[in-house]
Amino acid sequence: MMFMKRLALALVALMIATFAHAGVNLKNGNFYISYTDIVVPGGGKKLEITRTYNSKSTEVGWFGFGWGSEYETRLEVSADGSIIVHEHGSGAKTRFTPKTEVDAVAASTKIVNEMKKKTALTEKAAADLVQKLATNAELRHTYAMNFGVQAAVAPGTVLYSNDRGPQELSVTKEGYRRSHSDGKQDFFNNEGQLVKMADKSGYFISFAYKNGNLDSIKDSQAKQIFFSWYPDGMVKEIWSAGDKKTLYKYQDSDLVYSKDIGENVYEFGYDKSHNLSSISYADKTKLSIGYDQKTFFVTSVTDRNGENTKYQYGSDPKRPDDHYWTVVTKPGFDGKPVANRYEYEIKAKTDGSRYTYRILTEINGIKTDTIYGDNSLPIKIARGNHVTNFEYNAQGLLTKKSSTKGDFVNIEYDDKINKIKKVVNNEGTTDFEYDPKGNLVKAANNQGKTVFLIYDTKGKISKMVDQESASSRRVLAFKYNALGKPVEIEMEKVGKINVAYDNYGEIKKVESSAGHKMALQVTQAFQNLLTIVKPAGVNLNM
Repeated sequence: MMFMKRLALALVALMIATFAHAGVNLKNGNFYISYTDIVVPGGGKKLEITRTYNSKSTEVGWFGFGWGSEYETRLEVSADGSIIVHEHGSGAKTRFTPKTEVDAVAASTKIVNEMKKKTALTEKAAADLVQKLATNAELRHTYAMNFGVQAAVAPGTVLYSNDRGPQELSVTKEGYRRSHSDGKQDFFNNEGQLVKMADKSGYFISFAYKNGNLDSIKDSQAKQIFFSWYPDGMVKEIWSAGDKKTLYKYQDSDLVYSKDIGENVYEFGYDKSHNLSSISYADKTKLSIGYDQKTFFVTSVTDRNGENTKYQYGSDPKRPDDHYWTVVTKPGFDGKPVANRYEYEIKAKTDGSRYTYRILTEINGIKTDTIYGDNSLPIKIARGNHVTNFEYNAQGLLTKKSSTKGDFVNIEYDDKINKIKKVVNNEGTTDFEYDPKGNLVKAANNQGKTVFLIYDTKGKISKMVDQESASSRRVLAFKYNALGKPVEIEMEKVGKINVAYDNYGEIKKVESSAGHKMALQVTQAFQNLLTIVKPAGVNLNM
């Protein structure tokens, strides 16, 4: 009976589809919503497929017009030597550039010369277009792709981006390797397709293509997901173990029907411009989205409970593309409408790429004014009578934070691995040490608290020494099963905690001969670890 219960719970975990998130991007009026259609658990990592709709997207992806997924991420080489990564296929774009400035004028001239071979242009029109492309990197890339103009980027070249935190993109003989600040890496082939994703622990997901379409994905723990396709290149079914499959139906390139692995059914309606206008659920409720038919900005969202949120947009008539705002109105707790305002100012870099220079919000009567540098990182936040300033190093890592409230943080980094080496703030000083693999091995503050960490060959913590003073210390040892899950936690001179798992990697039983005393000691040790390891004040909030 217990086995059947655990089996049922595991199947629910495998088959349930998760409604991830939905909302409106107030900067560009984009409506977005995500669904997770299949989850394969086990080994401490979940292999899953999540698709996201963006109303501002004009891409037709695996799941139809406007829909994208993480595994659709691809890259393109632009005419100016920059490389553009299309996140989730139809999502945001991350632009990587070399340390030296790109020659925007030369790239624009090359594009226009290619255009002349196919389109009649007067000399004045050509000159005007060169100037226009030279001052707008996104438009320049669009024209470059439309006319097949690419720069030659040699293997060994390294490009950089701060659009989504500090990242590096290395050009290799096999393709491209993107490195994130958290140790995650993405690998692309020479065609720009994603072929592998890996994290610093050694876990990875690899991609197998067949006839240009993704045939399967497989992770380093042997979990696998398979795909079947319609002839027009859109996903038909997705499945893993067992005979249950997801199912997708389309009409005029729009996804109109989806059934996830848990047999949850959603039906989608669109307007004539492919904008998602309604989502119908099995309980007969509906989510409705309205759009401005000229700009395609979202004007209203009515949720399944009937609550309506309205969006109004305005702009500076002198600089409509560079200074604009959104007012969001929705019912308050008393039923009366409440309006909040979000204002944006955009600036251009010397290479023509654009960034958000300022965001001014007024929420519930409180104004917050944030100024950003051209690395897209905040340099000043003003709220009420107080101002917080930020400074960064060349890698885009925070080095100083100070506030008129009197609090401050100074941060130093290890030169080799770019991880935090020292933090000084109002509460004192904390120092950090790492092994050659970048694993934290020691953290100590000036209040006498120290934590030592020892790792096994797989990068798992095998021992932790928690020391609050010369005479007070706790030693914890960890043992893991083949899936990398802890099965035994032993505290020196206190006792052990044994953890048992079912066949699906979920905790089945926790036992300790030392009872609550052992659990309390382990909890305190981990709390002490978190207190030291998480540098207080290292965030971008006021």
